[in-house]
Amino acid sequence: MDDGIRILELAQNAQRLFARQEPRQKRRLLNFVLSNCTWDDGKVAPTFRQPFDLLAVTTQAANTETATETVTGGHSEIWLGDLDSNQGCPGQSREFYR
Repeated sequence: MDDGIRILELAQNAQRLFARQEPRQKRRLLNFVLSNCTWDDGKVAPTFRQPFDLLAVTTQAANTETATETVTGGHSEIWLGDLDSNQGCPGQSREFYR
């Protein structure tokens, strides 16, 4: 159980820790996590070793679900939910329109 918690904590800080490593250590880590990488349409397409492949799929699914919830939830920063075209501009008094 403690090992699992430490792994999750490490995963949360992985980007920051990776950036601080020497190039030799970065290469060792990438060889441990990745089995192969290809160049696909101008982007790197990684092939993860097990169990990192499961983490990648889970993360991608979670990101897709979060994006879908934002779109279907009706929350958008570009809309002002309080106003319609008949209510005027923010900051103007309603008295102005009566």
